[in-house]
Amino acid sequence: MRYYLNYSLPVIQQAIWLWLILALVALPLTWWGSRHLATRALVRRLGRTSIVLFYATGVVAYTLLPLPDRDTFVCPAGWGNTYPRFFLGWSLQFALREHGSLLEALFSTYILQMLLNILLFIPFGIFAYLFWKAHFRTVLLAAFGVSLVIELTQLTGLWGYYGCAIRTFDAEDLFNNTLGAVLGWTFVAAWQCRGYLLETLKRLFAR
Repeated sequence: MRYYLNYSLPVIQQAIWLWLILALVALPLTWWGSRHLATRALVRRLGRTSIVLFYATGVVAYTLLPLPDRDTFVCPAGWGNTYPRFFLGWSLQFALREHGSLLEALFSTYILQMLLNILLFIPFGIFAYLFWKAHFRTVLLAAFGVSLVIELTQLTGLWGYYGCAIRTFDAEDLFNNTLGAVLGWTFVAAWQCRGYLLETLKRLFAR
């Protein structure tokens, strides 16, 4: 319990600072660019921006924070525990190696990590559809691009700020994050079109 507390506190502190910095930059710019709107529309846009900033902070906190102190951080020999994984399926492979049976492997931390990465990007797809009416291909490419930037940031040690990778570059994260965004977009799109879908199904079964 003490380990998780000691780990969580720096993450929360850095995430709060990050959110404040983003909010101090983005909210005034949003207000300035939307000041011609009616009050209700302006408040709605500011609220939407705050939600997106909160989500973006959460993504950064989950994938990059806490950042180690550069002055005391020591790079491990070789890759240490951050060697890149460029192949899919390693999580299930590791889970089976440790737990033996498939059922036990499915409830392991490796599979949980995969599910969390999928869940992390589901709001990405939801916001993209609701806020910007983004098309499927746009969401697919944007989610992959954002995830790739995150993985490269981990691999390059914050683009050279640290002398080595601070986390593991993982091809599965690229896939799972993109999948999560696609699932979020598909869910909202299907919900928005539920009337049309139901009518189509009725016509098919009525024949």
